[in-house]
Amino acid sequence: MQGPGLAIGRIGGGGLLALGIACWLARSTPAASASIGVGWAYLTYNVITCGVLVWASATLEGSSLPALGAAVLHGVLGVAVLTALTERPRAAASP
Repeated sequence: MQGPGLAIGRIGGGGLLALGIACWLARSTPAASASIGVGWAYLTYNVITCGVLVWASATLEGSSLPALGAAVLHGVLGVAVLTALTERPRAAASP
């Protein structure tokens, strides 16, 4: 018998796969409101994941270095997405 954590992990993985597909398909129309919504969803995912991994690395027993490394990666991705989302209106206004 498998625990509920495995099922929750698979559901989360499916959601992440769906978000990745949405990001991949939205790349052809970056100024569309749906594409911007996908960007905000991806930013939300990265911020939450970064916070959870920082919390996990602080509370894990043993080696927490992989969790901390993944937290840094998600933090960098979050900053990159936030920069892209906030720079978009100014870039569109330029001649």
